[in-house]
Amino acid sequence: MKVNTTILVFKKEITDMFRDRKTIIMSVLIPIILLPLLSLLLGTFTNREKNIKNNVKVAIVDKGNSNFGRLLKAQKNIKIVQSSNIKKDIKDGKILVAVTIPSDFDEKLESDLNTKVTLSYDNSSTDAQVASDVVNSYVDAYSKQIVASRLSKKDINPQILTPINIVKDETQKDGGIAALYVTMLIPLLLMLYSATSTIAPSVDLGAGEKERGTLEPLLTTKASRMSILWGKLIAISTMGIIMSLASLLGVYITMKQKNGMFGDGKDLSLSAGTFILIMILPVLTTVVFGAIELALSIYARSFKEAQTYLSPITIIAMVLVYAVMMKDPKSIETFYFSIPITNATCLMKEFLVGIHNYTHIAITFGWMIVYIVGALLFARYMFSKEEVIFRS
Repeated sequence: MKVNTTILVFKKEITDMFRDRKTIIMSVLIPIILLPLLSLLLGTFTNREKNIKNNVKVAIVDKGNSNFGRLLKAQKNIKIVQSSNIKKDIKDGKILVAVTIPSDFDEKLESDLNTKVTLSYDNSSTDAQVASDVVNSYVDAYSKQIVASRLSKKDINPQILTPINIVKDETQKDGGIAALYVTMLIPLLLMLYSATSTIAPSVDLGAGEKERGTLEPLLTTKASRMSILWGKLIAISTMGIIMSLASLLGVYITMKQKNGMFGDGKDLSLSAGTFILIMILPVLTTVVFGAIELALSIYARSFKEAQTYLSPITIIAMVLVYAVMMKDPKSIETFYFSIPITNATCLMKEFLVGIHNYTHIAITFGWMIVYIVGALLFARYMFSKEEVIFRS
């Protein structure tokens, strides 16, 4: 294998890839904008929910002018709406919740009797569901006050109902949820892209060249088969790495996005060391899958046949990554680090929370070396067989 020839093949293949606008869109632009766009949509939904909670449109029917009715009207986030046709206004969305308080509400409570409050809302509306939860929380709080008052009248300490009080001592009070999202999304996206981003270029540089009739002339040049193989493989791996980096850039933009799924992003940051560690794994995975996919593509008779061979890889990668998506990085069992793709995903999750378990690192990278050697030998074997290359 000649290095200069390999570099020449690499330049030729990578140039051809970037001539295609679809390659740039699918490999660079979509990974960058997909997650920020999704985050923006989720953030918009979350902000809408907050706005509903801060501006609950309520109609109150309280003939007895009860204490609870006055309490409800005094809340800053309750916006009283007058209505002559409550059912119609609920259906039209002008009112989210209608509260009906019976005229003898206070009398029954003062007599230590039970009473009721009717909440009317459209259960097919998400806004109404949120508003009903807000009103229901006020009903629950008022009920607890009544219970406490009744116990006090009988000289019973109301605290008897809550013998245990929970004091929350959170280690990450502001960025905990955002950090949780990061440990789920970054490994998920990077590992999926590293496994699947090489499929399209592999199909094009293998079976695609067979169909176009450009592979045979390439083999008749002075370039050795190994130089051609390495040039193609490096080009495929480079494309996969670019896609992984674009995906990571999309995650970074999302982390710094205001009103996104990660909040304001102030409590999230990736150090240069963490960045390097988490990028090593997708790069190695890209090389493994690039070699396997190129070998299968060379084996295929046509472009369509190659796609048939390679399409299950996406499903397999998704299953192996999603299997540990919800795993707590602080309690991952050792056997997970012997499962392809899953091991890299788990190790990346540990890196993101600052865990550097040398046993897990050794097992994962040990398997990575085995995967790379096996994949490269498989690709070399397929590329050296005449009956495979000229299979028709």
